[in-house]
Amino acid sequence: MNGQPTAQNNRETGCDGEYPGFRNFSNPAHMQELADLWNIDYIRVPHWNQPTHIENMLKFIADGSIEMFWINGTNPLVSLPNLPMVRELLTKESLFVIAQDIFPTETTAIADVVLPAAAWGEKIGCFTNVDRTVHLSKKAVEPPGEAKSDFEIFCDFAKRMGFRDKDGEPLISWTDPSEAFDAWKKLSKGRPCDYPGLTYEKLSGGSGIQWPCNDEFPYGKERLFDDGKFFTDIDYCESFGHDLETGAPYTKNQYKAIAPAGRAILKPCHYLPEMESVDDDYPLQLSTGRRPLHFHTRTKTGRTPRLQQADPEPYVQVSKEDARKYTISEGDQVLVESRRGKVQVGARVGLMALGQVFIPFHFGYFDAHDGKARAANELTRQQWDPVSKQPQLKSGAVRVTKIDPSDEAQLQAPELQTAAARAKEEHNTKQARRAGAKRGEEPTEKFLGYWLGATFASIETLRDI
Repeated sequence: MNGQPTAQNNRETGCDGEYPGFRNFSNPAHMQELADLWNIDYIRVPHWNQPTHIENMLKFIADGSIEMFWINGTNPLVSLPNLPMVRELLTKESLFVIAQDIFPTETTAIADVVLPAAAWGEKIGCFTNVDRTVHLSKKAVEPPGEAKSDFEIFCDFAKRMGFRDKDGEPLISWTDPSEAFDAWKKLSKGRPCDYPGLTYEKLSGGSGIQWPCNDEFPYGKERLFDDGKFFTDIDYCESFGHDLETGAPYTKNQYKAIAPAGRAILKPCHYLPEMESVDDDYPLQLSTGRRPLHFHTRTKTGRTPRLQQADPEPYVQVSKEDARKYTISEGDQVLVESRRGKVQVGARVGLMALGQVFIPFHFGYFDAHDGKARAANELTRQQWDPVSKQPQLKSGAVRVTKIDPSDEAQLQAPELQTAAARAKEEHNTKQARRAGAKRGEEPTEKFLGYWLGATFASIETLRDI
């Protein structure tokens, strides 16, 4: 069940590391179909292994086998678990990081290259909701500055890289989003997410159309599986399934043994305890989650004044019983520590079960100025579900300690984001100077930054006066 608009179409098109149209990478016929549609050799479709999920990507960065990391439309330096580890990996001198986003974020701050992207309303394209309803989002205004749509950025990259099909023609032949949509309709034909009957014209002026949309259902189909047949035929299914406890993929013969054709498949699973339990050192169970006024890592909502003013800061919520036990009152500064990191936030008391604490995960550092660590994922762990590969970032074991009011000026949990960004910037500056020296260029001193900084400091001083 997808949580956000566009998450559904991302999965349909293969943005989760799988293949377009819910194709089964273990099915040679599916991979050959893709090769034919893309006009490339079958061997060029990498179908020999499981998709690489984010935690494995981080492992490969640590091992040195990933040397370039392109981050598009996400902010891992707030949203991924175990931020101390993620920060260390993404700021490795040997890793070249590209960040593509619509606003500056904690992740763009440590990137080697930032590609400014257009937001919705600044580009045209389709998105699909979890109920299969496809919508057309039209362009209303031009994107600011040098920002470009993701479509333009990726097409430009493909052109510069010279990607070709097996006949030597450009692999990406589309020149505008409508042509790309036509190509997607060919890819989706006959698959569960069947789009061939959809057009920009059909999608204009209404409230969306549900797939499948084809010759049989020219205006979409409201209800799936009303004939009692599911997408589980062995030659059609998107996967042969996995062992729910180990994540081991089933073979075609194992899948065939359950006679799956057209049947819904329900799998029982033994209860598995939390990967991290509370103990004497970390006696409280942490839950992280969302607030109604913020979205994800606040890249947009944190810049919306009314939303930000209504919900300006992170906090830890504790039960009344635990507050009495640890002598914590409403508004007290507290230190929350796990086996991985620590944060320093204000306390809220009540509306929690005994032994449970809650911290909203939205808050990072792009607008923080007090030097305190406050991102909930400084505390969380990076273990993942063996089947979905979803990190178990919503829970963990922590302890909470009240900070003595006389020590409030002293940082108990200093944030590490700023230092990481500065270290990355210094490394890039040194690299640029070395490259200039090789070209015989003299290093030049640039004073604009100093003057702008001094001007800003003067304005702040005058404001205080």
